Amino acid sequence: MSDLPDALTLEVRQQGDTLEIQLIGDSPRTQQVSYLLEVTGQSSSRHRGKTTLAAHARTVLSTVRTTPGKSWCVRLLAEEEGREPYEILEGSCDAEG
Repeated sequence: MSDLPDALTLEVRQQGDTLEIQLIGDSPRTQQVSYLLEVTGQSSSRHRGKTTLAAHARTVLSTVRTTPGKSWCVRLLAEEEGREPYEILEGSCDAEG
């Protein structure tokens, strides 16, 4: 198990009727990562990608803007080299996959 911080994180901001989600890549070492970003609310969006992160170079990999409705969920499934896949959830996500 790695003691390194997650290379992929989410920044989620809600302003009025707009929800903005940024997928941030920031790794202490150069590595390849892959991800699936799912946003659900009034509508649904999926973004899948694979990229190489440069060491110590914070990068916005994806920005999603949506009208969230009453409840919304942001789900990130991430894979990094040499680590178990991990999941980050934001919003009112239920336990169903």
